[in-house]
Amino acid sequence: MVFLCIFSDMLRAEVQFSGFATLGGAISDQDFVYQRFIDDGGTLNRDSLLGLQMDLRLADAWGLTFQLKAAPSVHDDNAWEPTLSWAFLSWRPDNDRLLRAGRLRLPLMLYSANSDVGVTFDFARLPTEVYSLLPSKDLDGLAFAQTWLDGAREWTLEGYAGRTQTYWRDFLRVDLPPEFPGGTLYTDVVIDMAGLALSCRAGDNTWRLGLHRGELESSYGQLPSSYLFVPVAPGVGYFKVVNEMPGPPIPTVDRLVIDILTLGAEIALPNDFRLVGEYGRRRIDNAIMGPDTSAGYLALLKRIGRWTPYLYWAGIRTSGEALGLYRAVNRNRLPDAIPGAATVNASQRAAADLMGAHDQSAVALGVSYRLSPTSKLKAEWLHTQTGAVSGFVDAPAAEESGGRQINTFSLSYSLTFR
Repeated sequence: MVFLCIFSDMLRAEVQFSGFATLGGAISDQDFVYQRFIDDGGTLNRDSLLGLQMDLRLADAWGLTFQLKAAPSVHDDNAWEPTLSWAFLSWRPDNDRLLRAGRLRLPLMLYSANSDVGVTFDFARLPTEVYSLLPSKDLDGLAFAQTWLDGAREWTLEGYAGRTQTYWRDFLRVDLPPEFPGGTLYTDVVIDMAGLALSCRAGDNTWRLGLHRGELESSYGQLPSSYLFVPVAPGVGYFKVVNEMPGPPIPTVDRLVIDILTLGAEIALPNDFRLVGEYGRRRIDNAIMGPDTSAGYLALLKRIGRWTPYLYWAGIRTSGEALGLYRAVNRNRLPDAIPGAATVNASQRAAADLMGAHDQSAVALGVSYRLSPTSKLKAEWLHTQTGAVSGFVDAPAAEESGGRQINTFSLSYSLTFR
C-alpha cells in the first residue's frame, strides 16, 4: 500500500532538474602516469565530468533523487562511462530528521557529499591523498540524519549501512601471467560498510568526526594477510606470493576488515582567511597490507573579492609495519645463477605492487576565480614528492615509484545549472 501511494504521488510530483560540470586539463613534467591520467602529454580525463540530477518532491515529506554522471570509467583508464551515482528515496518527517534508502553518498569527509560539484569548493581538485581513502564514494543502503540546535551551534549526526561494489586499482611493473598481467590491474571488490559521522556548525566554522567500518571481499577470493619468506640458502630466499611456489601455505583472510577514523575542520579566520584541515586513519587489523595508512592535509585560503588563492600541504603514508614489508619484498632478489631466478624476482616486484602502499607528500599553490554564483575558474600548481613508494604513480617496468618529484599544472572550469 505504501508503494502504491508513493507511485500515485510521483504522478503529480514537483520535478526539479539541475546539473553540474567540470572541464579540467592537467599536465605534468614527467613521462610516466600520475593519478591514472596525468603525464607530460596532458589530459582532460583527470578532472572532467558531467552530472545531471532530478529531484521529485512528493507529498507527505517524501522525495526521490536520481543523479546520472558521465566521467572516466572506474575500471578502465581508456574509457568514459555513465553511472547512476545517486538513486534514493527520502523521507523527512520534520526539519530535524531525514531518512534515505537507495544509492547514497558516504558521509566520509568534509566535501564528500559535493566532491563532484567543483563550484562548491575552491581547490582545483580535492587532495588525492585524503579523498582516496576508499575506492568508492557511494553505496547501496540506508542512511539517517538527525539535527539539533545547541545555542548558536547546529549539530548533525549521520549514520549509514550498506554495500558498495567497485574496483581497486593497482599498477604492475612486470608481467606475471596468467593472473597478473603487467600494467593496470582492476580488481572487482565488494565492501560492506557502516558508520557514523558527527558534525558541528557554528557560524562559518565546521567540525566533523567520523567512525566507519568496512569488510572487503575480492573477486580473486581469499586475500594474503602477509607474505612468508622461504629461504633457499643462508641469507638468500624469496617471499612466497602465489601458492604454486614451494613453501608453506600463504596465510590468508576471507575479508579485509577496514576501520576508518576521519577528522575535519573548516575555520573562519580574521581578514577573510580560512583554515581547512582533514585527517583520515585507515586501519586494517587482520592483515599487513599497504592500504593500512594515515593521510591528511592542511590548507589556508583567503578571499579577495572574486579571487580565492590557497596553499595546502597533503600527505599519505602506509603504516610502518606494512611499509617495511613492502621494502623487503620489493628489494628481494635471487642471484641470477639460481634456476628460475628471473621468474621469482618478477613475482617479488608484482607482489610489492599489489600491496598498494603509499609514502608521499605534496604542496599545492592555487587560485579560484568566481565568475558568477554558479561558475568558477581554477588554476593550480602541485608539487609531489614520493618516498619509498606511491600507489598513485605508474612506474615504468625497470624503475621505482619512490624517489620521484612531480610537478603538475591544472586548469579547470566548473559550473552548475538548472
